[in-house]
Amino acid sequence: MIHKAVQGLDRDSQFIWLTIYSDLITNLFLLFLSLFALSYFGPDALSEATASMRDRLEYSKKAAPWYEDIAKNLNLISDQSAPVVAREDRLQMALPDEVLFSAGSGDLKGTDRLVLHALANALRDIPYTVLIEGHTDNSPPLEGSPYVSNWELSLARAMAVVHYLTTYEGLSPRRVGVAAFGEFHPRVPNDTPEHRAQNRRIEISVLRYE
Repeated sequence: MIHKAVQGLDRDSQFIWLTIYSDLITNLFLLFLSLFALSYFGPDALSEATASMRDRLEYSKKAAPWYEDIAKNLNLISDQSAPVVAREDRLQMALPDEVLFSAGSGDLKGTDRLVLHALANALRDIPYTVLIEGHTDNSPPLEGSPYVSNWELSLARAMAVVHYLTTYEGLSPRRVGVAAFGEFHPRVPNDTPEHRAQNRRIEISVLRYE
């Protein structure tokens, strides 16, 4: 019956139909091969695999709109210089260094901590991991700086943000991570003062896992 149906199609349609049909047969073969392999290890392995697949599907369904409310809250404190970007595995917002730090300093400005307070309010009740990343441009630390490289400067800045969020805003240390990239992950080439300013930043990422 399938043979007669294929004969009734033109040459191109036959090719497309047979390609789809062969893919279907291949997928069915792989399915039954997987089931056979699982049954070889006994009923417990099959049950565990089924439960694992069901849990993953339920988690994917639950996590599908995972970022909507967080993005809404973060957008309330962001602007054109710090847009909220949704990636496959994270929500990310980059704060320019001048918002939180003076030039070459790893200490938070006292007057601009309201930004971090608003950030903490947006992140306080979510179950996901928050990663704080420090980035600089490629200019060496200022003469007399306590930081021997941009790695140390970017780490000091990221740690200052983490310390504030966990100590003064009450975010759980179990949910907060820190990373320092120095000058080595620029957003744009360090070829103009404006571009270097874009590369000096603190990135706050909400990672898509609990």
